[in-house]
Amino acid sequence: MRTILLILALCQLSLSCTLCHFRIPPRPRPLDQYKLPKIGKKLDLEKMPKFCNASKELPVEKECRAQFEHIFCSADKWSDALNCQSIANKSLSEREQCSQCAYQKANNGWVLRWFDSLGKPAAGITEGNYYWLGDYELCAALRSEGSFNGQYCRVEMEVPDSGVESGCPQTDPLSIVLGVCFPSACTVQDLAKVSAIYLPYNLKVECESESRWSLITLFIFMIFIVWMIPQAVSSFQGYSTDSILGSFRIPENAKRTFSVRRDLAQLHVVHGLEVLIYLTIVIGMGYNIMLPYIVNSAFSFEGTSSFPFHFVNNYSYQIDGLMALSAFYTTFLLFGNVPTLRSVYEFILLRFTRFWPAYVACVMFLYMIFPGVSSGPMWIHTELVNRCEGGWWKNILFINNWFNVTDTCTDIGYVISMEAQYFVILVFLIFLSSKWPLLTQIFAYAMFVTSIIFTFVKAYSQNLPPAPMLTVEPVPLEKTYALFDQVMLSLVGRSSNYCLGFIFGIGCATSSEELRKTGLRYNGHKILALLCITFVIFPVYGAFNYAAYATNNEFLNALYAALHRPMWSFSLLSFVYLCFHGAFVWLNALLEWRVFSPISKIVWIALIIAEPCFLFIFSSLNKPAYATHWSMIYAGGAVALIVAIITLLLDVFVTKPIRYLVYPEQRHRYAQTHTQEQQAAH
Repeated sequence: MRTILLILALCQLSLSCTLCHFRIPPRPRPLDQYKLPKIGKKLDLEKMPKFCNASKELPVEKECRAQFEHIFCSADKWSDALNCQSIANKSLSEREQCSQCAYQKANNGWVLRWFDSLGKPAAGITEGNYYWLGDYELCAALRSEGSFNGQYCRVEMEVPDSGVESGCPQTDPLSIVLGVCFPSACTVQDLAKVSAIYLPYNLKVECESESRWSLITLFIFMIFIVWMIPQAVSSFQGYSTDSILGSFRIPENAKRTFSVRRDLAQLHVVHGLEVLIYLTIVIGMGYNIMLPYIVNSAFSFEGTSSFPFHFVNNYSYQIDGLMALSAFYTTFLLFGNVPTLRSVYEFILLRFTRFWPAYVACVMFLYMIFPGVSSGPMWIHTELVNRCEGGWWKNILFINNWFNVTDTCTDIGYVISMEAQYFVILVFLIFLSSKWPLLTQIFAYAMFVTSIIFTFVKAYSQNLPPAPMLTVEPVPLEKTYALFDQVMLSLVGRSSNYCLGFIFGIGCATSSEELRKTGLRYNGHKILALLCITFVIFPVYGAFNYAAYATNNEFLNALYAALHRPMWSFSLLSFVYLCFHGAFVWLNALLEWRVFSPISKIVWIALIIAEPCFLFIFSSLNKPAYATHWSMIYAGGAVALIVAIITLLLDVFVTKPIRYLVYPEQRHRYAQTHTQEQQAAH
C-alpha cells in the first residue's frame, strides 16, 4: 500500500503546455504522399535569361529591385569571370587580362556565400525535418561586412497532400520553412510576390525585425531602474523596517523569500506535493513545447501508440490536481478564521498583493520585452506576440477565460484567471461555512455533481475529444478549440476540483485529535486508500485507446472528459488526507521537508515563467534541435531550477516590496514566526 501511494505522489511526469496542441507541426509522412516542388518556366535552365536581366523584371518596388539586381548581376559577373575570354579586353596584355578577371571574380565572390546561405532540402524529412533554414550567420556576416545589406526571412510553404492514400484522414499540408537572405529594402509583400513566382504553393513570409523593442519597452526599462533605486538605497543605508524605505530592503526581503520558517500548525505535506508536481510538470512541459523546434517531430508522434509514453502524452489533469491542492490548503488554513465580510475582503486583498505584482510583471515582459531578447532563424514568435497584443489586459484583470482560449499571453494564463476567480468564491464559501456548515457542504457536493454532468453533456453533445493529447489520427483543430472554449475554460466545467478541495479541507480542519492518530488502523481510512489507488488508474490510462487506436466511442469519451479530472484530484486529496491522519509517517516527514516551503509559494508564477524559458532555449538556437528522452529530461531539469531561481528573485525585488507597502504589519511576521519556533523548541 505504501509503495503504491508513493508512486502516486512521486511519479507524475506530465505535460503542462496547455495550448501547445494549437502549434503542433505536420505529422511526418512519406514523400510520395506530397505534390513535390515543380520548377516553373522561369527557372528553365536552358531557356533562362541572364540572372541580371531577370532581376530587372521583378514586380517589386524600385529600392527592392535594385538590391535584387545587386545579387544577380554580381552572380553573372562572377560566372563570366570563370570564362575569362568572354570578358577580357583584347587590347590588354594576357597578364593584365588575367588580373582583370581575377579581380572581377574576387570582387563578386560574396555572392557564392549568399547562395550558400539559402535554405536547402535537408536529411530526415520523413522524421519531421521541415526546417530548411540555411545559414543565418552567413546572412548576418554579409550585412556586417558591407557586401550585401540583407535581412533574414523565413518562407513557409504549404505543400499539399497528393491524396495517394484514399480515405486517409490526414490531409493537412506539409509546412516547409525555407530560410532566405532577402534584400533589406524589400517589404514582406514584395518578397511574397517574388517567392510566388518560383514557388507554386501557398506561402507566408516572415522577416526578422531590426527594431525589436519599442519606445514603450524602453519606458518600462526606465520604470524598472527607478523602482530599483529605493531598494539599492535602503539596502546600503540600513533603514529601519518601520520606515517606508524599510519595505525595499533587499537583504530583509531575501531572508523572508528564502526562509524555511513557517507556522507550526499548518499542514505542510501539501508543500512537498506542490513542489513535486511543479518539477514533473516543468520537465514534461518540454515534450510539447519542443515540437515546433525539433528536426525529428516523429519522436513524439510515434509515442502515441506506446503504453508507457501515454503517461506523458495525456497531461492536462495535472493542472487540476494543483488547483485541488490549492483549494484544500486555503480551506484548511482559513476555516474558522474569516468570521466577517471584512475579513473575507482582507484575505482576498492579501492574496492579490502576493500574486498580482509578479503576474503583471510576467505578462508585460512577454508582451513588451520577450520578442526582442534574442534573434535568429527560429526566433519569430508571431503567435505569442499577437496573442499578447490583443489579450494582455484580459490576463492582468483575470478575465481572459471569459473570452476564448487564444486571449492569453501565456499558455497557462487562462488557468491563472480561473484560479483567481475560484479563490474569491472559495473564501466567501469558507465564510458562509462558519454560519451554515451543512448548507455550504451540500452546495459544494451539488456543484461537484453539476460540474461532472455539465462536462459530460458538453462533450457528448458536441462529440469533443476526451482531453487534449497527441493521437494516432489527427483531431480536427476546431474540435480542440471547442474542447477548450466549451469545457476547459468553463468555471462550471472545472469547478469539481475546487469543490473537492473545499470538502477535504473541511474534513481535515474539523477532524478530531483522536482520529488523526489512527492512521490505516481505521477501516474508513483503508477504504479511502483503496479508492485513492483505484481512481488514479482511470485518469492516467483511460484515454489510451482513443489516442493509440483512434477509437471514437462518444459515450466513453464524454465519460472520460467528465470524470478523469475529479478522480485525479480525489486521489491526490485522499493521499494528503491519509497523511494528515497518521498514515505513512515516513513519507509525510519527507514531504514536509522545510526546503519545499519557499518554492511551494511561487509555483503558479514559476509555471508562467517556464514557458518563455523553454521557448528561449529552443528558439534562440540557429538550428532546430534533435530530441531524445534524455535531452528533454536534462532541459526540463535545468529549466525547473532556473525558473525557480528567477521566480524567487522576482518575489524579492517586486512582490515583497509592494506587499509590505500595502501591509506594513506583514514585515514583522517573519520575526514573530521565528519567536514562536524558539519558544516551541524550549
